[in-house]
Amino acid sequence: MATLATPPSAPADRPAHGPQSSAAPGPHAGAAGPRDGEGPGRRVTSVVAVALLVAGAGLAFDGVFPMDALLPVVAVAAGVPSVLSLLVSGRLPLWGVVPVQALAWLTAVSATVFREEAWLGFLPGPAAVRAALTGVREAGGRLLTTILPAAPDSTAIVLVSFLVWAAAAAGAELALRSRAVLLPAVAALPVLAVAVVLGVAGAGSGMPYGAGFAGLALLVALVRPGRPAGTIAAGVPLLAGLVLAAAVAGPVLPMAGRPYDVRELVDQPPPRPINGVSALDQVSAWLQNPQRELFTVSTSSEANLRLAVLDTFDGVSWTSNAGFVPTGGRVPGQPGARDSVVQRFTVQRLPGPWLPAADRPLLVTGPGIVVDPATGMLAGTQAREGMTYQVTSGIRRFTTEELRGATAADDPAARALPDGPDGRTPPQRARLGRIARRATEGARSPAQQAAKLAAYLRKLAVNDVNAPPGHGYRSIEFFLTESKRGTTEQFAASFALLARSIGLPSRIVVGFRPGTAHESSGAGRDTGRAQGAGAGRAGTGKQLTGTETRAGAETVAGQRESGAGERGSGGVRQVRAGDVLAWAEVEFKGIGWVPFYPTPSRTRAGEGGDVAEGAPKQAKEIEQAINDDSSQPEPDKTPTGQASRQPRPVSDGTSWTLVWAVIPAVLLASYLLAAGIVPFVRRTRRRRGASAAARVMGAWRETVSRLRAAGIPVASGALTAGEVAHLAEEALGPGAREPLTTLADLANLATFGGAPVDDADAELAWRHHATVDGLVRRRSGVARRLVTRLSPLSLLG
Repeated sequence: MATLATPPSAPADRPAHGPQSSAAPGPHAGAAGPRDGEGPGRRVTSVVAVALLVAGAGLAFDGVFPMDALLPVVAVAAGVPSVLSLLVSGRLPLWGVVPVQALAWLTAVSATVFREEAWLGFLPGPAAVRAALTGVREAGGRLLTTILPAAPDSTAIVLVSFLVWAAAAAGAELALRSRAVLLPAVAALPVLAVAVVLGVAGAGSGMPYGAGFAGLALLVALVRPGRPAGTIAAGVPLLAGLVLAAAVAGPVLPMAGRPYDVRELVDQPPPRPINGVSALDQVSAWLQNPQRELFTVSTSSEANLRLAVLDTFDGVSWTSNAGFVPTGGRVPGQPGARDSVVQRFTVQRLPGPWLPAADRPLLVTGPGIVVDPATGMLAGTQAREGMTYQVTSGIRRFTTEELRGATAADDPAARALPDGPDGRTPPQRARLGRIARRATEGARSPAQQAAKLAAYLRKLAVNDVNAPPGHGYRSIEFFLTESKRGTTEQFAASFALLARSIGLPSRIVVGFRPGTAHESSGAGRDTGRAQGAGAGRAGTGKQLTGTETRAGAETVAGQRESGAGERGSGGVRQVRAGDVLAWAEVEFKGIGWVPFYPTPSRTRAGEGGDVAEGAPKQAKEIEQAINDDSSQPEPDKTPTGQASRQPRPVSDGTSWTLVWAVIPAVLLASYLLAAGIVPFVRRTRRRRGASAAARVMGAWRETVSRLRAAGIPVASGALTAGEVAHLAEEALGPGAREPLTTLADLANLATFGGAPVDDADAELAWRHHATVDGLVRRRSGVARRLVTRLSPLSLLG
């Protein structure tokens, strides 16, 4: 640091003190007028930068609302208040700007979100104002208790409009009324914070938006002091690089793995129970009316369609423990590789409230649809004939290898076998256990136990659509030991109870086969109706004989099998009551629920074959492979008694490559961020020193740092302030003489106390620093300034 010598007197151009030295204040000084000496171009640039920052923070709500619904709201809420602030700048005091912005916001939301409540469709009447304020107050609670993203037409988006509008208005006013560099950017922080908190449970990550926010905040800091256009142009690529590095590195940081969800602190309302007749109780009735048209589906998938998941057994009937919550379209997923399939359904005569979908729904769009997050079951609060909805499902693909070594999940509720209504243990439980152990004899894994159970049931009994309904303890015992004739209801229920009796967590799924191609429904339907003797329509009063019912049901099955080639081409398919199918699922640790199909084929019943009704080809192949393992040697031992060499999982070198690539990127990004922030923070602290003398010395030190960074030899500690000024003048030219000399004199005064310095002296020192800084910038090229800024010396000051 250059040595300061005591000056003989105060600088010649030191400003006079006292009230007379102050400039006369203009109208609305300190209230609404723009900052002194700031041109309209700089004001507009500052406000635009702040508006971009606020808009970027608003777009972080994309995990909460769909982007196509969010984008116009954020654009209006960030742009309109910024333009209003520019228009009224210098014309209204701050207290006059607030009601103008409030009225503009109410008009905007009345014309967009609350058009039905607004006067003439856009004016903020009492109903619209009440709806807007209520929406803002209740939106947070609604968003914390729904599956994100919210529906595109959700009025909760008024919260985003309010937050972004308020932040844009506050940021614009701070940019126009204050000299603080980063203070306008602070107004956008609450928007980003609320978006991150509410969006944790949504899809995607908030890391890119956090990185973008930091970059835009630095852009505000870059344009606010009125730097030359060349400096701004050179800084923008640097900021873009910082944002890109942060966006890439953010998702792999430790804190990004499991972000904290504020929903854990919120008392969630109980999921809405959906009451209705158990789907398993309707199976027999559907089979008695096989030509009844339930719904159509447009899809290219051949997957079975799930209607209801029944996981609770009380000794008499199976019911669902599902709780339904609203969703804006997304359904929480489950682990495992899945094939995406899109289906479009049209409800015909399907009794509500449950709605079918293939396997595990991922996205759903339709009126009044609610979802059970645990099972993926769909239900419609507005389900009716003619209703249409679209589902994107993930079809889970299992492999023989992962099932061979799978273990049963630890799920006591899914293994429970209840006592009877009188509290006593039903005698059927012991008999079920003996049957299950006999059926699975020789099985060496839980998956093989399940596969053997399914094969045992298919060979034990006949699939008879005229068998009496019922799936309680007594009905299942009678089915297994005496009648050995039942519908898909008894086969699925028997599997679930037998599986639970040997400790396998199980449940029942009621659904439908894919149906028949709609294009062939003209002749096919007529033939089916003729053979079904008019049973296709309920309520006609005509009853079928057992032979006629079986013929109608088998006609549906025959149409389905003969139309297999047509199904492969996709198109619209007609699903009828005769397509109903029940199957069972077993839960395995780390895999989830795996389906098994214990119902034998109706068209091949009595032929002694083991053919599963409605089982997908992959499920048949996997089950066969698992069953064939019983004739193989023990998988964990070789014939020599040594442990078998299990296939080692292939090491995923990609993850380590990514880690080693990200670590340098994170370090580089951290250094670049420090190089961009530390000098700015240091300069701000010096300019806001506790006293006038401290601010004067801060201006002097900043000037010496700038001269040294420009290559001017002023770093020697033996130089006085006057000598530093002389050396700098020789390097910068005659134009630097006055500011350097005055600044050196003020520094000497502040250091040695030859005369007191005040706030006017501090302001003069920083103005002279700005002049010298401009001369240094003109002397140094853009490349030299960029190298200087990135130099480690910039961190030392």
